[in-house]
Amino acid sequence: MYKLMLVDDEQIVIDAVTHIINKNIKNVTVVASAKNGREAIEKVKANHPEIILMDIRMPGINGIDAITEIKRLYPDIRFAIISAYEQFEFAKQAMELGVEHYILKPINRTALIETIQKMIHQIQEQTEKKRRELETIEKLEKVIPYLEQGFIYSILLNTEFDEELLKYMEILNMNQSGGYIMIMQFGDGEKAEALRNRIGSSIIGHENYPYLRDIFKFKCKCIVGPVLINKIIVYISSEWIENEYEFRLQTIQLAGDILESVQKKMNMECFIGIGSCKRNHEIIISYNEAVKALRLNRGEPISHIFDVCGTEQRDIHDIHETGNLMSKIEMGNEEGAVAAFSKAIDKLLRIQGISFEQRRNFLIEYMVMVHRKAIEAEVCEDSCMKYDDYIQEMLYIDNIEKLISWCMNRIKHITRKIKDGKTKNGNHIINRAKSYIREHFRQELSLEEISRILNISPQYFSRLFKEETGYNFIEYLTFVRIERSKQLMNSTDMTIKETCFSVGYTDPNYFSRLFKKNTGLSPTTYKQEPVKGG
Repeated sequence: MYKLMLVDDEQIVIDAVTHIINKNIKNVTVVASAKNGREAIEKVKANHPEIILMDIRMPGINGIDAITEIKRLYPDIRFAIISAYEQFEFAKQAMELGVEHYILKPINRTALIETIQKMIHQIQEQTEKKRRELETIEKLEKVIPYLEQGFIYSILLNTEFDEELLKYMEILNMNQSGGYIMIMQFGDGEKAEALRNRIGSSIIGHENYPYLRDIFKFKCKCIVGPVLINKIIVYISSEWIENEYEFRLQTIQLAGDILESVQKKMNMECFIGIGSCKRNHEIIISYNEAVKALRLNRGEPISHIFDVCGTEQRDIHDIHETGNLMSKIEMGNEEGAVAAFSKAIDKLLRIQGISFEQRRNFLIEYMVMVHRKAIEAEVCEDSCMKYDDYIQEMLYIDNIEKLISWCMNRIKHITRKIKDGKTKNGNHIINRAKSYIREHFRQELSLEEISRILNISPQYFSRLFKEETGYNFIEYLTFVRIERSKQLMNSTDMTIKETCFSVGYTDPNYFSRLFKKNTGLSPTTYKQEPVKGG
C-alpha cells in the first residue's frame, strides 16, 4: 500500500481528491492532509508518505518552499503540483526542483487517477532498480574476494599479467599507479622466521580472516589475499612520496595500527614485513622485499626492507630465489645453510640414472645462486674465494664427493662472511648513533631525530640499539650525561645548577634525582667526597 499526503488550503479540494482516490485506486491510502507548507513539513516527518500532491499558493510557507525543504529531508518522495492555470509560473519553479507531474485546477478525475498511477509506476521502477543495484553489489561483494585472491596469486606466481593487472585495478577500483606489499605472519615464537604451530595458526587465521580483512580494508585502500598457511599477503595502493623516509614511517605507522587491532582479536604473535613502493608492473619486487624483511626480522613486530637492508639495496630482490638454502645464507645462518644444502645433496644422490656431469651441472646452478647472494651482500673477494673462477674450479673437480665438499666449504665461507657483514653493519649504525649522542648530548635529543639521521625507522633503531649496547636510547643518553657531569664535578668549580645545564638538563631537581639513581649519591654528596669516581 502506497502512502499519499494532500496539501491544499481548500478543504473542498482535499475532500474531493480523497474521495476519488479511495474509490478508484485500491493500492493508495491518504495518510495525512495539510493546509499550508509548515503543516505539510511537520506531517511528512510523522507520516512518511511516498507521494505528495502539493498546492502552490497557500498562506505562510508556499508550496515551492515546502517542496524544497521536504526534498532536502526526504529526496525519494514523489511530488505532483496542484495549481490553477494562472499559477503556471510557480509550477515551472517546481519543475526545476525535479517535480515531474502537474494537475490543473479544477481537478479532473481521470487526470488525477492517471497522474497517481504514473507516480506509482515510477516508484515501482525505482524500487526495482534499487533492488537490482543491491543484488549487483551483493554479488560483487561475493566475487571481489576471489578477484583479490587471483590478483595476489598472480603476484606469487610471477606471471606476465600486465593486461590483466589493468583489468584487476579497474574492477577493484584501484586507481593509483603503484603500491607496496605488506605480509602479515602469525604463530608461536619470538621471530617471524622461526614461528611454530603453523597449522594451528592457519586454522585460527582462517577463522578470523573476515575480521582481519575488514581491519586492512578499514585502515587503507588495499587488496587482501587469502590465508596461506600462516601468512596473509596484502597489496596496498599508494602513490610514491618523494621523501622516502617519511613514506617509510607512514607505512610502519599503518602496520602498527593494524597489528594493534589484530592482536586484540588473535591470541598469538604477529609480525609484518613491508616492501618498498613500486609501480604496479614491478610489484613482484615489493613482494620479494616484504618476504625478505620477514626473514631478516630480529624479533621486532614490524620490519621494513629499507631498515633491514638499507636504501642502497633497493634492487636486491631475486625472483628466481627458491628453497631454504638461499634464505639461510642470506640470514648468515651457517648451521641452517649446511643443513639445507645437505638435504638437497641427499635428494641429488638418491636420483638414479643420472651422470656425474648432470650432478655437477646441478651443483654449478646451486653455486651460481649462492655467489649471487654473496655479491648482493657485498662480500669481498679474498684468498679463499674469487667470483671469476669458481665455475672453472668446479669443472676441474672430477669426483662427486670432492665436489660436494668444495661446495659445502664455499657455502660455509660465504655464509660466515655475510654474517660478519651484518654484524659490522649493525655495529657501524650503533657507533654512528653513539658518536652523535656523545657530540650532541647537551642538546634536546630524541629517538626519532637520531633515527632520521641514520635513515632507519625509530622502531628498528630502538631494538638494534638495545641489542648492541644493552641500553635503551634514553638510558644511554642519561649515562653519557651523568658521566660528563661527574667529570665536571671532578675538574671544575661549577655549581650543581651550572653542571645540570651544561650536560643538557633544564631542571636541577630532576638532574639530582637522576644522578642519585645512577651513582647512589646526590650531586652535593658526590662533590664533597674526597675521592671521586671517574
